Formats: sequence, C-alpha cells, structure tokens
Amino acid sequence: MRIGIIGCGHMGSAIAKALLEKGVGKVSVSNLKKPPFKINWTTDNKILAQNADIILIAVLPDAVKSVINEIKPVLKNNQIIISIAAGVPLKRLASWTKNHKKIVRVMPNLPAQVLEGISVWKASSGINKQEKQTVAQLLNSFGKSIEVKNEDLINIATAVSGGGPAYTAAFLESLADAAQKIGFSKTDARSLALQSAYGSILYMEKTGLDFAEVKNVVQTKGGTTSAGFKILKKKNWQKTLEKALFAGYKRAREISN
Repeated sequence: MRIGIIGCGHMGSAIAKALLEKGVGKVSVSNLKKPPFKINWTTDNKILAQNADIILIAVLPDAVKSVINEIKPVLKNNQIIISIAAGVPLKRLASWTKNHKKIVRVMPNLPAQVLEGISVWKASSGINKQEKQTVAQLLNSFGKSIEVKNEDLINIATAVSGGGPAYTAAFLESLADAAQKIGFSKTDARSLALQSAYGSILYMEKTGLDFAEVKNVVQTKGGTTSAGFKILKKKNWQKTLEKALFAGYKRAREISN
C-alpha cells in the first residue's frame, strides 16, 4: 500500500511519522520544504498522486481546492482520497474531484502528534468494506478512530475532540494555578495537575466506571471535593461548558455550509 501525504505541517508530519513508526504502507510526502525527518519527499503533488494508492490531503482548508485541481488530471478510479481539512464536507470534495467515488473525510485532533489522537471519519458510498478496514488501520496508527454514518457528527467532533485539548489545557491551567498560589512551585504544580488528570483518565478507562460515578465516589459528604463542587454548581459550570461546545458545533456547521 502506497500512501502519499500532501502537506507536511504539524498534522501531516505527525501522521507521516506515525505511519513510518508503525510500518503502515510505503509513505511519501509532498511539501515545498524538505521534512525534518527521513522520508520519501517531493515538491510535486502530481507525481505524488500518480504513485499513491491512498492520497491524504493535509493542507489548510482554503488550500484543498487548489490541491485537488492540481492532482485531478492524474487521479485513478481506484485511489482513495482522504481529507483532514476541517469544515470541508464530502459533497464539496466530490464536486472538486468531478465526483471521484472513493473519498474519506476525517477530523483528527492534536494528540495525534503523540500517537494518542482520536479521529472521527465518514466514507463516501464508493468505499468498500476492505477499504474501510485499510482506512481504519491508517487512522489507528496515531490513536483511535470512530467511523460515523452521519457526516454532521464530524461537526460535533470538531467541537468536542478537536477543541478538547484546549478545554483540557484550560482546566489543567486552573488546577496548576491554584496549586501554585497556595504554595507549590510552578514545576510541581504542573506535575500535580498533569498526573491528576492522566491518572484519572487511566482509572476511568480501566475500570469502565461512568463519569458520574467517579464524581460521586470522590465527593464524600462534607469532604473537600464536595466543598469545591458546591462553588462550581452555583456557577452552573457544566452547562456553560456544554453551551461552549455547542457554539463550536454551530460554527463548524456554518463553515461546512
């Protein structure tokens, strides 16, 4: 399987490195600048496309159409095109490619750069079962993946998993800031916040406990966490966060349309 990646920014580089590390296919990239790691490289998108079974487009959304116009003359019917451009729907990709039958739209996220991403994807009707398995293998090389049947779910994924690292960082920032103000050093406060979140995530993943169950287990009656949650509940913080996520979803839909 020959995989050609067009664009070698943060996400394109992360995917290329993951595929190389996991030994998934023969990987090449097309980019104006030579990548800072060892890989087959060209500056010609058409040459890359001609020699790939899967073409992964990893450029900014406003550059996708020009890239497709460039490679369109050399596209073959059996090639799979994967786009990770936010806000570019399948129907638009199909239109730009003159109704190419094998297209996949993916929403990856930042942790893909450390092989712990989550990718939500939707395939066009021309992708068969075996090809879907190939796509899943590719996406799972840098984390986990969820295939959806309703493309609109990619818009909510854009808000939740795409924006998730920023919301998580804001939460951790508050934990660390509070710890530092009370007396921890900046380094120790960061470690305290990171390990608390990391350990909690592993605990919930391994035990399978529901999020609400964990909240109840930790919040003993009259305890310290219970005292803290009284403040948060007064601010209706979880509903506020949900409103923020739905605002992101609404914006993702606007961009897609």
